[in-house]
Order: sequence, then structure tokens, then C-alpha cells
Amino acid sequence: MTVLVAIGVVTALGVGLGVHVHRTGKRSPRFPSRPVTAVVLGARVHPDGTPSPALVDRVRVGLELLRTGQAQRLLLSGGAPDARPSEAATMARLALESGAQQASLLLEETSRSTFENAARCAELLEARGETEIILVSCDFHLARASAHFRGRGLTVWPVASVRSLSTGDRVLVTAKELIALLRRPWLFLPSPRPSPPRGEGEH
Repeated sequence: MTVLVAIGVVTALGVGLGVHVHRTGKRSPRFPSRPVTAVVLGARVHPDGTPSPALVDRVRVGLELLRTGQAQRLLLSGGAPDARPSEAATMARLALESGAQQASLLLEETSRSTFENAARCAELLEARGETEIILVSCDFHLARASAHFRGRGLTVWPVASVRSLSTGDRVLVTAKELIALLRRPWLFLPSPRPSPPRGEGEH
């Protein structure tokens, strides 16, 4: 009986988190009353420097926020696992090639995970006296990413870049997000927890 109850609780929690991940990614974006910095989270850059479709999509959304005046600048966040260009530098290159001005771009090139994205960006934003951001990432990643940034004391306005995924791929990435959230219960607490659990390394 105890095992069945535990299974039921875990299943209910998983379903609830799945709904939360889905709704966060599909929710129509809302914006603050004034332009703020938009943090654009990086995604995979291939060894030859070619950006992944996810990274291209995120930059596209960030540029649209600049164009419409919702964002006053882009903070591009993401490092590199080796000598390849960092995710932030690759996003900056794409943005400049699309007509963005260098003055509208800030780069954070040391982070290697969502936890580190939030920590490093929060440091940069705090130094500038900023406490409110627009956060851009893939729809299925927004719930966890937003929790990390809110845990750093920031007001977060999430905006999704919607990737075209097959049903199977979308189920897979959503399942990965659920596992990541279940492994990080501190994300649901009101105060930040400064040390990530082992294995915190995915975007």
C-alpha cells in the first residue's frame, strides 16, 4: 500500500509539473511597462561554430524584442565546452549580421548550465542596478529557466522561442525537463540555493 501511495504521489507530481512546463511555454507573453534587458539563453553550438536551430530561434526572438522596443538591450548568455566559439559570441554574431547594434548587446560567456546562466547574469544585472528581465528560451525550457532566475531575486517575464519538433522529440525534451525539475526541489522554494546538485550541466 505504501509503495502504491508513493507511486501515486510521484505520478501526480509528474503530471502537475508536465502541465506547468507546457503552460509556461505556451502562455502568451506579457511585458513590463518599460523596456528592460532581455536575457537570451544559449543553446548548442557545433564544433565548427555552426549554431543549432534552437540557438538561431532564440536570437530571432531576442531581435524581435529589440525591434518592437520591448527590450532595451540583449544579454546573451552561454559559454563553450572547448575551443569552439561561445554560445554568447555566436548569438552576438548572428544578431550583428541581422542588423543589431553592438551597443545593444551584452555578453556573458562563462556559463555552462542553466544554473550558471542565472548566477552569472544576475551578477551582471545587479552591477547595473537591474532587477527585472525578459527571459528568452525554448518553450519547454522556460519553466525551469524562469525558476532559476527568480531564485536569484529577479522579476522574470518569460518569452518562448517555439521550436518545430516532432511529437516524439517534444515528449523526450519535456520528460528531460520534468526529471531536471524533480531533481531540483529547491527551485520551488522562495529563496535561492547557491549550489547546484551534481549533474547540473544541461541547457
